[in-house]
Amino acid sequence: MSSASIAENFVAPTTPASIIVPLRNVLLTLTLTISSLALAGSLWREQGYEMLIVTMGWPHVILGFVFYFGKVMRGEAKARGAFVLLALFTLAIWIVHYNYAITGLIYLYFLYHAFRDEITVYLQTRARHRPGPGVYAVAGVGPAILLILLIPQQQNFRHDLRRIEVNDAQVQPAGTLISFKPVPNSRGRDFYFYLQAPHTAGLRAFTTPATTADVHSTGEVLVNDRAWPQAADLVFRPHYANESAAVPVPSGSDNGTVPVLLTGGHRVGQTFRAEQNNLDGIWLPINRLDAGANPTNIYFHLASPPLLPYSTAIADIRLILIALVGALVIWKLLPKRGQSNQLWIYLLVIAGGFAFTQITLKSSNNAGYSFPLIFQFVVVFHYWSWYVFSYDKLRTLKGAPTRPSISRYDAMLASLRSAWNFTTVMVLLNLVSGMGVVWYYKLNGPPALRFPFDYNYFLYFLVFHVTFSFNPKPGPPAALSESRAVRT
Repeated sequence: MSSASIAENFVAPTTPASIIVPLRNVLLTLTLTISSLALAGSLWREQGYEMLIVTMGWPHVILGFVFYFGKVMRGEAKARGAFVLLALFTLAIWIVHYNYAITGLIYLYFLYHAFRDEITVYLQTRARHRPGPGVYAVAGVGPAILLILLIPQQQNFRHDLRRIEVNDAQVQPAGTLISFKPVPNSRGRDFYFYLQAPHTAGLRAFTTPATTADVHSTGEVLVNDRAWPQAADLVFRPHYANESAAVPVPSGSDNGTVPVLLTGGHRVGQTFRAEQNNLDGIWLPINRLDAGANPTNIYFHLASPPLLPYSTAIADIRLILIALVGALVIWKLLPKRGQSNQLWIYLLVIAGGFAFTQITLKSSNNAGYSFPLIFQFVVVFHYWSWYVFSYDKLRTLKGAPTRPSISRYDAMLASLRSAWNFTTVMVLLNLVSGMGVVWYYKLNGPPALRFPFDYNYFLYFLVFHVTFSFNPKPGPPAALSESRAVRT
């Protein structure tokens, strides 16, 4: 949500704030973010992070659009034309993402939005919510955004569609059925499943067979996201919702098969194309090497198709570009003093919080990819940052004169600029959203609930939110323009 939404019609005070104020706010935001993620993770592990993002996301998306649409209702300069263009742009991204998995680009799209908003939050907090310089007037911001786009590697542009924990009791050499919620409209689409046993370096506990025959012509076996030269495919069979649970799967004991070690911390996976709708499981033979070994859990992930690691030449070019752009950011900052450097201190505090939390999350469940974890942390941080910023603004501008409302819609927005009304609406929206998420994820709600409450579908609404944050800024009022003309 744009940081300029709440109390945008207030006449702000003129006393600037110390850097301590935005630092205090960002430390509060980090505390709320870490606490909420820790609570969600303790209750429902990695799925809890997704549930938290959707729960907090709906109030953020709804309130953000409510404030944005006020510009359209008032007929501000360029607002209605921009509304149509932004709606078409959002629809185009949705269509592309439906046909091609561009999850990584959506991640970057939102990260740019969050980064831009954090700079705006800092500038407006320091200025005590008076109009101030634009984001790109700050030295180094442009190169820093380019640096953000270069740092993630393409193999990290992936998100899990389903995630299942497989324990020792479920493992069957003749075929372990790993079941998950059906994936609608799966027919003809490419998927990637992989297994990983975290914290098992050096442990030889489980294997699964792979075959040298190219059984699945539309896919291949991958180890740590790279093609494995010793085999062509894993021995597996997709399961669909309309099939019996007793569908046989080859045991892997035939000639031409080789065992693949599942423990050790590496990823073992397979790309394939679904032949039917409602993919809801994978049959996979898993063999136990040591019956007396300590219990070991394996994490199964059904993901979007992988973008494989860069070639050596491309990887080297990427590192060179990162070094050059990083040097440009530093060069832009060196001659500057005061406000600009203080902004980067503020951003370094945020980056340090992100890095620490990501390392903690990664070490506590070494079963996923780092980039989606970073993205999830940034999303929750962005939600809390907007709340902290909004309350800071409402507190600062309490009792300040406002411009008169010109419509019922403006009157409704003005009511949200009361701290009590804003809190009431925010709590109610979060409660309704949270009940819907729990109904869908934990109480086996109707399949249609996936459209508003499934994390993977909610990415479409995040695209909508980010796109509509690019709204045109109205020009100065006519009276102000005339007074400037007289002075000149």
